Amino acid sequence: MHGNCILFVDTLNQAFDIEVKGFKQRSVDAPNNEIVIKGPHEAFVENIRTNTSLIRRIINNENLIIETIEVGKITKTKCAVCYMHGLTNSDLVNEVKYRLNNLEVDSLLSAGELEQLISDSNILGIPQIISTERPDKVSKHLLKGRVIVIVNGTPYGLIMPSILIDFLSSPEDTNLKPNFANFLRGLRLLAVFITLLLPGMYVAITGFHQEILPTSLLYSILASRESVPFPIIVEILIMEVSFELIREAGLRVPSPIGPTIRNCWCTGFRTSCCKCWHC
Repeated sequence: MHGNCILFVDTLNQAFDIEVKGFKQRSVDAPNNEIVIKGPHEAFVENIRTNTSLIRRIINNENLIIETIEVGKITKTKCAVCYMHGLTNSDLVNEVKYRLNNLEVDSLLSAGELEQLISDSNILGIPQIISTERPDKVSKHLLKGRVIVIVNGTPYGLIMPSILIDFLSSPEDTNLKPNFANFLRGLRLLAVFITLLLPGMYVAITGFHQEILPTSLLYSILASRESVPFPIIVEILIMEVSFELIREAGLRVPSPIGPTIRNCWCTGFRTSCCKCWHC
């Protein structure tokens, strides 16, 4: 029913299921999101067999195990569970396969849906799985003892479980000198803290702890806020919502128009807010 070929060999009590069907598919191309200067320029495609062959070409070892599990009562979507035998924790492998086999869903159409279905629920919303389009990154995590799940029809691989340092690493770090790679990781960590803490620190300092600021800077901020009818916290919320609107416009609008709208919105936003934010 799947269009495969069955090979029977004399004197053997087993048959071999060989996939021989072919169809039009997208060729292997360079990554669109995870771009590097030094390193491979290959990305996953929508065909699960092509994706597993890309991994097998990098890790040519008999300990690389790839098991196929079908998910979805109607779609019967193929999911490839990849791990290194003898290196990956067997409890982790069994847990991943248990969650896949016990999914009671009618359809599975993307890796994003699978990520939501098998992740543990947490209040903070911290991601527990990393998705990547790079076979070299997947291979690197396989050699670290992680489990990879590839969903047919999606050009991404799911790396599980994930830790904090994984989100601060780039596929290009392994191609750089250790000192420079560590410097870049520290720079990314600093950027995370700035992103999380800067709006709150700005509100706290300008609204409640003004004595921390130099006198000249404090006078400049107060002078710029004389004509602003909103409190500082409202300004921060407007800024955050505006950035999200700009990001959504750049992503959802068709590609020839998206960058133009994003640039126009950024220019207009900076012009209208320069009195408040000293742009």
